[in-house]
Amino acid sequence: MARPSKPVAVMVKNLTKEEIEARQETEKNLRGQADKIVPPRGMLNNNQKKIFNYIVGELKASEVLGNLDVYVLAKCSVSIDRMLDIERQINERPNLMKDKDLRLANDYYTKTFFRTCNELGLSPQSRAKLGNINLQAKQEQEDPLLEVLRK
Repeated sequence: MARPSKPVAVMVKNLTKEEIEARQETEKNLRGQADKIVPPRGMLNNNQKKIFNYIVGELKASEVLGNLDVYVLAKCSVSIDRMLDIERQINERPNLMKDKDLRLANDYYTKTFFRTCNELGLSPQSRAKLGNINLQAKQEQEDPLLEVLRK
């Protein structure tokens, strides 16, 4: 099975400057607006909404999220909440570690969590790559020689 495509900002693949700019422009247009990134009505409980808002708040500066990501973020929030609940249950009653249904549920929510992270480009490697890209962009903006050449 092929791996899902990642945003150009978090890709490790070597692309030409023109390819990167074209992909960034396309992704920006496809991402749409980012003005309505709120939990979907009736889909999340209060704890899941807190997780949703926490993720959105932490990623606001990266500008990788768009309104279309709301449902992936919601699924991610549900997965995190359920994984935490399962771990809490096991911590309270360690004999539950032997419960097959609980292990299967934990496995399902863990896989769902990692899948949603991959869909959103939220792995530690992706965030590190975004950090480097943002740093390079800032350095290029502040470089007086590049500023003169742009004029």
